[in-house]
Amino acid sequence: MRRMTSLLICCVGLLASTTIVSAEMTESSAERFADAYFYDIVMDHIQGDEPANYHMTDSENITFGPLLEMYVPSSSCYKTGETCTFVPTKEYVATVFQDDEPVNVIGTYEQAAGTYAFSTFGSDKETPKALTDVKGDLVKYSEASAWFDYDGDMLTALTSNTKQMISGDEISTEAFQVLLVEEHESIEGNAEEGVMDGADGSSDEAESNKPTSSTNRLIGFAVLAILPFGYWFLKRRKAT
Repeated sequence: MRRMTSLLICCVGLLASTTIVSAEMTESSAERFADAYFYDIVMDHIQGDEPANYHMTDSENITFGPLLEMYVPSSSCYKTGETCTFVPTKEYVATVFQDDEPVNVIGTYEQAAGTYAFSTFGSDKETPKALTDVKGDLVKYSEASAWFDYDGDMLTALTSNTKQMISGDEISTEAFQVLLVEEHESIEGNAEEGVMDGADGSSDEAESNKPTSSTNRLIGFAVLAILPFGYWFLKRRKAT
């Protein structure tokens, strides 16, 4: 119990430190955040990490593509008989170019009303180039890591993984909805089977494992709290 209390105090302290430091890395719009921080974030990975892990070299010739707001399927897309629409996420991503070659993806999101923060840096090798081909709205189906270019009617697959998902290069909104409904029903069916299987006696086992699960979750929170703190500590050390 004493060990758990100490860990809780440590986590709270780390989270408080992280909040204070992260508050410095915000802007009032996605564009302002990109202009202020994107280059520094990429350079920190080039100089502080192994660039090859991010499909990059040590070249400092870094530029960025346009900011693209991500859209995701609304809840109506998972229901038969409703009109499938795509809703904005207030997260924006841009292609990172190194020596004029698309190498990675970086993003910012609205953390609170009128406050944008860092969201992501990192992708596979195919996605950065794919994002440069977007002409309409950028739609992401997160469950399958699928990216689409949406023109208001048709969804055009941007990556090979996306083409595999829809079995082709493009799909209509209606057909995409049918696919999502079928997939959603399949997931729900598997979940119900899992519940039924658990009713045969696994509930006692799950009950006995609760302390371990709570401890693992707490350790996970601690690790997540440390990561951004270490990132900013490294950034400040370089600046001095």
